[in-house]
Amino acid sequence: MNVKERVLLIAERKGISKTEFFKDLGLSYANFKGGQKNTALSSDAMIAILTRHQDISPAWLLMGEGKMMRSAETVSPEPQIAAASSEGSSVSKQLVAALEQTIKAQEKTISALEGQVVLLNRK
Repeated sequence: MNVKERVLLIAERKGISKTEFFKDLGLSYANFKGGQKNTALSSDAMIAILTRHQDISPAWLLMGEGKMMRSAETVSPEPQIAAASSEGSSVSKQLVAALEQTIKAQEKTISALEGQVVLLNRK
């Protein structure tokens, strides 16, 4: 299951229509359907989701580890700057790791597409 599929599960779990869920986040539902579902999710989108839905576990969203929902003790009543707490620091590290994986995957995709362009130009 990829990040975008996990984002869709959040809307389902919370009983929010997908259109309203993405509108509330300032995202387009179209980016979570069809072939777009398999593309990377931006760090801004991940931050928006984790800020708006603080009960969602960052580790689960980013890497699929653990449970979807955080325990009540770890959910703060107001958004906090990530560097302000040790948990925020951990979330930042997880986000960086997930983004590094996304970059590596995108580099592979770019390389493969460049190879296809070379082959097409030879024809």
